Amino acid sequence: MTRRDEGRAAPVGLRSAGRRKVLRVGAGAVTGLVLGAGRQAGAEATYPERPVRVIVPWPAGGVSDSGTRRIAAVMEKFLGGRILVENRPGASGQLATEVVARAAPDGYTLLSGDIATHGINPCIYTRMRVDVFKDFQPVSLRARGGMVLVVHAGSPVRTLADLVAATRGGAEPIPYASPGLGTLQHLEMERLIDITGARLRPVAYKGEAPALTDVAAGQVPVMVAFPLVAVPHIQSGRLRALAVTSRTRLASLPDTPTFAELGRPELESYSWGAFFAPRGTPRPIVDRVARAVARSAEDPGLRQFLAPFGSEPVACTPEALAALMQKEGTRLCAIVRQAGISLE
Repeated sequence: MTRRDEGRAAPVGLRSAGRRKVLRVGAGAVTGLVLGAGRQAGAEATYPERPVRVIVPWPAGGVSDSGTRRIAAVMEKFLGGRILVENRPGASGQLATEVVARAAPDGYTLLSGDIATHGINPCIYTRMRVDVFKDFQPVSLRARGGMVLVVHAGSPVRTLADLVAATRGGAEPIPYASPGLGTLQHLEMERLIDITGARLRPVAYKGEAPALTDVAAGQVPVMVAFPLVAVPHIQSGRLRALAVTSRTRLASLPDTPTFAELGRPELESYSWGAFFAPRGTPRPIVDRVARAVARSAEDPGLRQFLAPFGSEPVACTPEALAALMQKEGTRLCAIVRQAGISLE
């Protein structure tokens, strides 16, 4: 209390007790508070009493869906209850995020979000259905993986240095394939351009598969791709891998160097997936789910399942996930601004 405040009366219902403020309430109110707290504590202690619904923002059969279903199956034995995975694709992931953000904050509806829903979308869309920072409680990462820079196998480009040099030799920028405007692959190529000075321009496709098919056919020289889609083309000899974005080499591409090994550690990056709960979900429930994720990440079968995706199971605290969101948001939004990307 400052000198200015010394002569002021305390607000009604409050009295000063040193630095503490004591709330005066009636006996009935106290009873209600105690009973309410008891019911909440009981619900948290017995969680989960019914199946937990996990919403995936993407279609069934995709990388996010497959990975979520596998980790959910492992998590069930550590969480002590059933986990039902439900697909809600649409609006670039925003339909699912809205469903979960509006759900009851009781731990029975979770979102299997990722770098697109909680990293890229807030940067590229001028209007969002929800605020991913204010409307969600971060729980834990569930998986992360690197990407790979590839060129057509018949290309004279064999290294990152070759690629940069080749783009500076002509009057026009060299095209690169992108699965679509504002996709992670698009943004990582724009980041490469900014850092290396390579002269490249995007050619947008409707999805990664057709984009990669044209690179493998030599129609477009280069792109960044997810390993799950690129590795079969690399192994068949149709594509050549130049570098991977992860800190360490991928098990599926042991002979392909990392960008750090090539002297470009600033190009290290990952695609990641994580679990989120509606804001207001009790912390004991959030922690219980996070612990189940952490124990699942140690499962050898899950690690083996994710390896062909170029991914690995990971886990973290809610605070660490919140910090990652802030860091990734800063990084991705800077790329978006530099590239001049904006969507309604």
